[in-house]
Amino acid sequence: MQNHIIRLATDSLNTISQLAEGNAADIERVAQALVETLMQDQRIFCCGNGASAGNAQSFASKMGNRFERERPAFPVILLGDIAVTTAIAADGCFQDVYARPLQALARPGDVLLALSASGNATNIMQAARVMQGCGGRVVALTGEDGGELGRLLRPEDIHLRLPGNSSPRVHEAQLFVLNCCCDLIDREFFGANDV
Repeated sequence: MQNHIIRLATDSLNTISQLAEGNAADIERVAQALVETLMQDQRIFCCGNGASAGNAQSFASKMGNRFERERPAFPVILLGDIAVTTAIAADGCFQDVYARPLQALARPGDVLLALSASGNATNIMQAARVMQGCGGRVVALTGEDGGELGRLLRPEDIHLRLPGNSSPRVHEAQLFVLNCCCDLIDREFFGANDV
């Protein structure tokens, strides 16, 4: 069992290392798009399913409170309020659980941070369509293939395909990218915080 744990750790470290070495410019592009959105007094909406939802929640909490330093909150909104989500899903419209709130809230210039390991989640794709339709942008973090979400994106959207086809590795990579974004956003607004 211990050898298996070591193999899992090695796989995880290799995925993050491959991501950092091969996609640093892409991660910077994602962070810069989020910075520009915030500097223009626009909002970032985030969503995902399962572990991707957990990563979206982690990002929203760090932006709404703090990452590694005390600072004002940023307007980052996690889609998926339990009452709204279950009401929409109970009516048989699970594909609209993120799209319907966006229809009410999204404005031109806002960004949807869409997390999907497979890139094939219909509710994420529907939310992306709504954001595109209202004049916003989509920033998608998917697995290597990109799925249907990747094919839905326009040139002005950003698609970061994370290395690996294993859902756990993709979710770990999502979290790494989001933590990089938190750090880079803080640096852009408040300068380096190196000790």
